[in-house]
Formats: sequence, structure tokens, C-alpha cells
Amino acid sequence: MTGELQPVDHYLTGPADQLANVLRSASARGHLVRYGRPQPLGGDRYAIDVTLLQPVQERQGRRRAAQVAVILAGLTGMGIVGWMIWLLVAWVTAHWVAIALVLFVAGAIASQRDGRGRR
Repeated sequence: MTGELQPVDHYLTGPADQLANVLRSASARGHLVRYGRPQPLGGDRYAIDVTLLQPVQERQGRRRAAQVAVILAGLTGMGIVGWMIWLLVAWVTAHWVAIALVLFVAGAIASQRDGRGRR
């Protein structure tokens, strides 16, 4: 179920039993690539270099670029729709007299035809 794995170096510190548990579980999963010699730090604490196989991290840069592209596309679409509405309003306000005249004539013709059909 795990995707692609890549080796990752870690420097672990802690008590001997905890470090042994990490190495044992990584080995059981088949993710332990190598480990170095434990170095005592004092008390019951040790440090060890290990290399484990871990899933490849998804690149955040591509995801961020995709999000920015979607946002820009949405803003561009909204800008185009707003511009078209503004053009329509500007055209109607510039030609309102002609539009009103055409509507008046169309209404008069429609009422003439309606009146003739009733007789």
C-alpha cells in the first residue's frame, strides 16, 4: 500500500531500549537500510546514526503552484464576467433612446395585431 520509498538518514538519541525498539520495528517492516555503532551520551542515553526507507514526500511547490493557478483562473473569469456586464450597462445607457423606441414600436405593432384578431 505504501508508495515509493527513499532512504533517509536520521540521528537518533534516547535510552537503549527505545533505540532498540525503533531498530527492531524498522527491520520488521523492511525499512531499515543501515545503522551505525551506538555512542554513549551519559546515563542510559545513546546516539546512533540510522538510514530508514520512508515514503517520498509530495512536493509542496507544485501543489502551491496549482492552487495559485486555480485562484488566478477564477479571478480572471470573474473579471471577464464583470467587464461584460459593465460593457452591457454602458451600451444600454448609451442607446436607451433607440431601445425604448424599438420597444414602443414593437408594442404598438403587437397591440394592433391583437386588436385585429378580436374583430
